[in-house]
Amino acid sequence: MMLLTRSKASTTVMMNARLFSTASVVMAGRQGDRFRKVVKYSVDNMETFAFDDQTTIGHNLFENIRNVRQYLRKTQYELPKLSAYAQPFVPPTASEIVQYKTHTYCGEGHPVERKVVLSVKVADLQLTSEQRHKLLLLAGPRYHVDTDELIMSSEKFPKGNQNKKYVGDLLQSLLKEAKDGKDTFADIPLDLPQPKKKLVFPKEWARPPQQQQQQQQQQQD
Repeated sequence: MMLLTRSKASTTVMMNARLFSTASVVMAGRQGDRFRKVVKYSVDNMETFAFDDQTTIGHNLFENIRNVRQYLRKTQYELPKLSAYAQPFVPPTASEIVQYKTHTYCGEGHPVERKVVLSVKVADLQLTSEQRHKLLLLAGPRYHVDTDELIMSSEKFPKGNQNKKYVGDLLQSLLKEAKDGKDTFADIPLDLPQPKKKLVFPKEWARPPQQQQQQQQQQQD
């Protein structure tokens, strides 16, 4: 029984020894070259320039010339076709009191394009004094005293149409609350800022006509 145990142990040792590679160090280095990552634009892999082609700067210049000629062809042959879709300008009617302002950057995207600004004259809303009082309280700083306009903007949503609908619905909600007679907010005073005064140039400061003529003659001389 002791002899059998020793033979099994020696066999196990021999099997474990065979798991290790017996290749030389030189062969291991050659096999590793196959898996080495080749850099596409490495200086070591570049061919010798034989001066039979344009340089990189020359190719970029030609690319810019091709782009300019492409837009010139569109201007010459495609833009005149758009005249068939031209429509005459129709000014807004008296019933179209709400204005929407947007920005558009032709040919490129910009975060400002989604912003929509709504403006409306409070006098055009045809509200009573109580409704006007309540609307201005609800609007807060969105009401501009100098122009008597209610201005609201939104860039909450990623698309301009969504922001346009949002500010439009917000205006409808304000009008609905302002016309609700259950609570008129009559006990709350309306504290509006004073409108800015327009500076008027005093007539006394104006130069006499003779002095102006003399100054003009001196400038001409």
